[in-house]
Amino acid sequence: MRKLLLLTLILFSTLGANATCCSDYLTDLYSKEYNTKVKIITKEEHIDKYEQKIGNCFISSIVYGVGYMKRPKCKKIRITYICLLENCEKPPIWGYIIPR
Repeated sequence: MRKLLLLTLILFSTLGANATCCSDYLTDLYSKEYNTKVKIITKEEHIDKYEQKIGNCFISSIVYGVGYMKRPKCKKIRITYICLLENCEKPPIWGYIIPR
């Protein structure tokens, strides 16, 4: 029983590592691109450990998810997004939104 409880606590602690910095980064990026306030609502997000070098940049994780993007006076758009993280404490290196 102790092992099951311990395993459950470990799983919840790893699932709690939410990469909200990715949605914040994409909000800032696309707000500058559209010259208006953009709001990104995350519905589901996943983090995959990558831990490899691409060129001269080290990528520790790939964050991807689905959600909605809302601009003023426009309908909300369903999106899929992806970001590359160098470190969990730093902002993403790269991010992209794909409308669905």
